[in-house]
Amino acid sequence: MSKSEGIELSELKVATTGGAPKDSRSFRPSTIAEINAATNYSPLTMTVGGKVLNIGCGNSVEDIGIITSCYVTLWSTLVALYALLLKAVIDTDDQSTALFTFLFFGVIFVVMVSGAVYTGQLEQTRLKKARAARRKAQIAKEEGKNIEDVGDDEVEDE
Repeated sequence: MSKSEGIELSELKVATTGGAPKDSRSFRPSTIAEINAATNYSPLTMTVGGKVLNIGCGNSVEDIGIITSCYVTLWSTLVALYALLLKAVIDTDDQSTALFTFLFFGVIFVVMVSGAVYTGQLEQTRLKKARAARRKAQIAKEEGKNIEDVGDDEVEDE
């Protein structure tokens, strides 16, 4: 993907299907087609019998190379980690020190993830209650009532 002199977005003739038309002050692209045209982006395709087939789910050759190298790096690191763990287990075979260490760290990891999930659920509950209280206050203000006079069923309906 080489960068040439580029293209102005105002020079593009992209049909918009909805929304307000763009004026000369708008510099943000509103569609993927505008972004791709501005960056000279071309996805990897193959023409077979007059039919154009997408090869990389709309990705360019460069994107496919980057994604592939990320996967290769991830799995190579995982294999290396497992090889190191296996070496540690074999070296401490007499007393199983490595296995007990892995068990300890595994239990600590599960406890910490469980705590994070539980805390996230508490936060969601707190946010729901706060939204309901704000909505109740808004309804009371709109109807000219006291907050105590607005029922919970009125808040949940909307």
